[in-house]
Amino acid sequence: MTPDANLPPAPLSRASILARIIPALSYALPAIGAAGSALLFINVIRAMRDAEAAGIGAVSAGISEANMVIVVTLYLAIVVGLIGIVAGFARMFVKTTTASPSAWFYFVMGVFGFAPMFALWQAQSLMLQVMFSRSGGVVSVARQITALLMFGLCAGVVSLVILLVSSVVPLPRMLWAKRKWAPPVMLVVMEIVVIVMTVLYHLRTAWLYQQARERF
Repeated sequence: MTPDANLPPAPLSRASILARIIPALSYALPAIGAAGSALLFINVIRAMRDAEAAGIGAVSAGISEANMVIVVTLYLAIVVGLIGIVAGFARMFVKTTTASPSAWFYFVMGVFGFAPMFALWQAQSLMLQVMFSRSGGVVSVARQITALLMFGLCAGVVSLVILLVSSVVPLPRMLWAKRKWAPPVMLVVMEIVVIVMTVLYHLRTAWLYQQARERF
């Protein structure tokens, strides 16, 4: 037995960048997609104002096209998220020289990344509600829709910067994981959210496309 075998393990000096940057990319993709779709949705609303007689078919086609950005980025986020989960569980069983981020760190990152996506969903829900229920017209919810879309657009850009910066700057020790199992479990929870929203956006986009085809 060598003398080095009796030495205690070296204390961890910093949080892993790799364990942060992969989930950060997974959460940044929905934010980018939501910002892009929100911008295209705003263009749809402007087109509606210019053409006051725009029908349900034309609006449905516009929203379905705008949704392609968020749908594609959500599918990419699923793939990147799965890579992050594999890396997270691997760190539970492999000896590392860096600390893992805490579950709370991943939760906060997820909130920043998913907030624009939820804002876009709510804006679309309001638009579709007045379009197909014929109650009050789009004018009655125009301000709310515009506010949600502007929030999704601005928050998407801000979230991207926050997520990228937080994945490379030194992480305070209070945000280091104290239990090895907690970070990968939170990664799984965040991945489930991404998968659920991917399915919902995919189904909504397909339904809008079908509505557009039937009404043209």
